[in-house]
Amino acid sequence: MEQQAAFFMKYLPLKLSLVSLGTAILPAYLGSTLRGAVGQALHSDLPTYNYLYNNRSLSNGRQDIPNPYLIVPPELNRSEFRPREELCFYIILLGEAARYTQPLVDALQRKRFGLGALRYPFELKKITHDLDQRVIWEDGSFYEAAARSVVLPYRSLPDVKKATLRTCTPLRIRRDGALLETIDFIAIIRNITHRLEAIAERYGGWVDSLEAARIQALSTQVAVTQNHFKLKPITRYSNRLGEKMDFSGLTGGMELQGDLTPFVPWLFAARTLHIGRNTTFGMGRIEVEFI
Repeated sequence: MEQQAAFFMKYLPLKLSLVSLGTAILPAYLGSTLRGAVGQALHSDLPTYNYLYNNRSLSNGRQDIPNPYLIVPPELNRSEFRPREELCFYIILLGEAARYTQPLVDALQRKRFGLGALRYPFELKKITHDLDQRVIWEDGSFYEAAARSVVLPYRSLPDVKKATLRTCTPLRIRRDGALLETIDFIAIIRNITHRLEAIAERYGGWVDSLEAARIQALSTQVAVTQNHFKLKPITRYSNRLGEKMDFSGLTGGMELQGDLTPFVPWLFAARTLHIGRNTTFGMGRIEVEFI
């Protein structure tokens, strides 16, 4: 019998292709760079900027207000881009944020991107739907029919007894205001369920709160057989604040053993939504393998 879904959410995965207008030397991790460039482009459209970027400030600074998007930067194995070379990254719009697709695209097409410390120039070449492979914007034309949200998959698998979880980008989770320097499976499941609930409550969708509480309780029964997480020191420069900020996060992974079947849908969802803090910079992206 098919497992009844415990959450429902829609999202729109946008793939953006930029092209370099000259030779550019970029940092290895572009999450902060791309988030800043998109934010600068959106300054020309204050309602869109406020909805996507400024929810926390407009909610009296509440720390638990997630923004309805995240950026997935490319995994670069090089730092140099030659003239006319392409750079691709992703913007994922969550829930009702998909309503802002056209103003977001309008702002991005008007903006010449300056990336890196020396603001190397890039321009927008194309935007496509990452799953449907339909063109959303190209050569000044916006194709509204292609900008359609998809349902966040509720994937289930039977008889899962082992799993491995690893970070693709640093994972930042705070507890009582302090950044965790190690993590267990309980904290990961708690973070996944809380993130889903917070996004659904504010931007559309639903979560079965009883099932979320049940799997949080079940997570105490899963054994962590190996834990390879380590804190990686990272800093980033904030143009808004004019200073460097701590951006350290956990890298590595863990191996799990036990009845992992109930957690499969939530772990699949976390692959798309990321977990932890600073997901709008691309932080907290994970991959999971089931045995």
